[in-house]
Amino acid sequence: MAAWKFFFVGIAALLCVLAQGKKYFGYYEAILSETAAYSNIYQSSSLADAVFAKHTYNITSLLLVLDTFFTFIPNRLILRNDWQQSWATFAQQAEPLLANHTIIGFNLGDELVWNCLAPENLTIVANAVRERFPRGRAIIWYNEATPPLSQDLDSCGHTHLGYKIPTTLDWFSTDIYHMDGVAAGWVNQWVRGFYDQYIFPHLSPGQQVILVPGAFGSDVNHYPNGTYICNRSCYDTMCAYDAQDFATWAANDARVVGVFPWNYNGCPTCNGSRWTPPHTCCMDELGARVQPITCATWQRIASEWMD
Repeated sequence: MAAWKFFFVGIAALLCVLAQGKKYFGYYEAILSETAAYSNIYQSSSLADAVFAKHTYNITSLLLVLDTFFTFIPNRLILRNDWQQSWATFAQQAEPLLANHTIIGFNLGDELVWNCLAPENLTIVANAVRERFPRGRAIIWYNEATPPLSQDLDSCGHTHLGYKIPTTLDWFSTDIYHMDGVAAGWVNQWVRGFYDQYIFPHLSPGQQVILVPGAFGSDVNHYPNGTYICNRSCYDTMCAYDAQDFATWAANDARVVGVFPWNYNGCPTCNGSRWTPPHTCCMDELGARVQPITCATWQRIASEWMD
């Protein structure tokens, strides 16, 4: 089949999903051998990773392009000096994967401006991807931390950033978590409330959002005296409870195109605790795969979306 026919088959499938009101679901840090049966999107880390996901599990990807455009220097993220050549090479390699629906688009990265990337450089990159792949050919998404959105600051202490959601994005998200146990109405009050105030009013026509529920746990979430504020089973109950509210929101809001819970496989270098000081003794964020109630809840919800 000609490449252009592959392309239109892929786009038709995407439009069919959206028209039917179905949602995308896929964990951060997914293990496809365990999650593929109830996932319809994957965050691939490389071209080879995307090909593996498609050929082995028939799951399309959002392909990470962080290293194509950016590099870390001490304490901050900057635009690569050679980003234009890097992107030209990468885009040429990615184009056939878009054509055959191995990927549906690109993930620019996570919390980019919070990690001190200049907002104008974020916009340069989003525009470059859109120029190469016009709207309708590829999805462009990235997730940002809340402070640039609500306080116009980054983790380097820069203020008055003038942050704006790039208009050339298709999907946008932020991640907001709590760590104190089940709280009725928390999703609607804190997460949806944040989206209502700081995201939805600033979306451009046609843009949609991803929800990023917490789906993790911790064995070290305690006060300095050792008293637990929320142990592993507490997290499990809390995240499963919140999952129901996130699912209800997603199912009834056309602006929500998908749900990407953080995270499935765990993050040993992430701080899953409110009270343990970050970057010290106890980085132990446990993934949903060892949180049985949370994992079963999302499997049930996502399986219903796949039907």
